[in-house]
Amino acid sequence: MKAFLPTICLMFLTVFSSQAQTNAPASNPFPSISTLTAWASLNSQQQFDVAIRAVGFKFEVKEPGAESTAYTYIRKVTVNEVNYTDRIVYRITNNNSASIISLVTASTDLVSLYTPQLATFKNNNCKTEMSKDKNTTCSCYESAAFAIDLCDERVKLTMGDGNKYFVSVAKK
Repeated sequence: MKAFLPTICLMFLTVFSSQAQTNAPASNPFPSISTLTAWASLNSQQQFDVAIRAVGFKFEVKEPGAESTAYTYIRKVTVNEVNYTDRIVYRITNNNSASIISLVTASTDLVSLYTPQLATFKNNNCKTEMSKDKNTTCSCYESAAFAIDLCDERVKLTMGDGNKYFVSVAKK
């Protein structure tokens, strides 16, 4: 009888913990700031392509320009039964002298995710176009090699208000 009670407790614990695991929200991993700065240092779309596919993004479009070329990748995610499209753009100058990675999502709060990772960066006044928008709050950081903009934009959605998050990592 003494062994019966712990066995029953263990069975309930197993059943309820497996139920909790199935109802957990889908994970939505984003690259860390150190990963984004490493990718911005690649100066190679081919290497970036391999790296970004590892976190679930797929190539969408190439947009050539006069001074740089942009490569856009997307990822469809479902978080708490809501569908989102995450978008990442890798822009590289045509002479490979600099690159910018821009990540836009509504699926995860990038401000909370990335702000602690930027503790070693210098906080600057934002002078970007996005920071001038009254619906957008931006924080801008820099190090010797990178400039990083981190923004939270309030957007009007068809089913209510929401937030769109934006991070840009530019190699200087």
